[in-house]
Amino acid sequence: MEYIIFDLEWSRNVRHVIPKCPDEIIQIGAVKYDKNLQYKGSFNRFIKPSVYNGVDAKVTELTGITKHHLERFGVPFVEAFREFKAFMGREYVLMSWGTQDIQILRTNAQYYNKNIKLNFMQSFADLQKYAALKLRDGDKQQLGLQTAADLCQISYDAETLHDAHVDAEISGEVFVHIFDKKDFAPFVCDMSKPKVAQQPQENPLSNVKKDAEKFKLTCQDCGRPLKNKTGWFCDGRNFFSFMRCNTCKKNVFAMVETITGRDGKPRYKRKLRFVDKVKGL
Repeated sequence: MEYIIFDLEWSRNVRHVIPKCPDEIIQIGAVKYDKNLQYKGSFNRFIKPSVYNGVDAKVTELTGITKHHLERFGVPFVEAFREFKAFMGREYVLMSWGTQDIQILRTNAQYYNKNIKLNFMQSFADLQKYAALKLRDGDKQQLGLQTAADLCQISYDAETLHDAHVDAEISGEVFVHIFDKKDFAPFVCDMSKPKVAQQPQENPLSNVKKDAEKFKLTCQDCGRPLKNKTGWFCDGRNFFSFMRCNTCKKNVFAMVETITGRDGKPRYKRKLRFVDKVKGL
């Protein structure tokens, strides 16, 4: 049994969103440890954009990744994903900091191959949730990677963060620091099953139904109710949808971010943005 800790960087174009692949992966980084927690190697691939033309400016500002860099050093997603699966091997537990990365990896893989087998997700653990148990006694408030590294006294260069390979390396060091075979096993689940994959981290989609009123949004201009055209998509703890104001005749990109308070209850932060023509509807 080996342990694979991975991290992704991705981009999106909110003015021309493709619902079947709202977030395009532009970098995959990962590290591997054997059953004795000995470091076995790393993986790092940049991916050429093909879903969207280029990289969002905010993503470039955060990660330093540019379209020019990806065109020069990147490979097609299918090639990078094939190499990543080869790096993982056969018997492993796959981990990421939170569940958003595994959801986006799944979405991208299915975008390029709708019949793909999801067996690579059969043993997955949310390292962020496990770290919260070990470092904060199960505090349900989200634990950031930098905070976890500080608590584990792991040194890092803050200027290099938001690079998938660097973040995977730090996540791996946190994992080695906190790992205990006795309490880790309950965190491993099968994310290849649609029900689990669509409802990560304490079943947030059930909260959509319970808190339906919070998801009934109104137009920023005229104040009339927006019509949901696609239903709600979930990528980890965030929800998004593509809506239409029939009065103003405008398309709207709606995002509802789920924030867990100290009491463990979800709170919602809503963001709306007018967009151009929405592709794939």
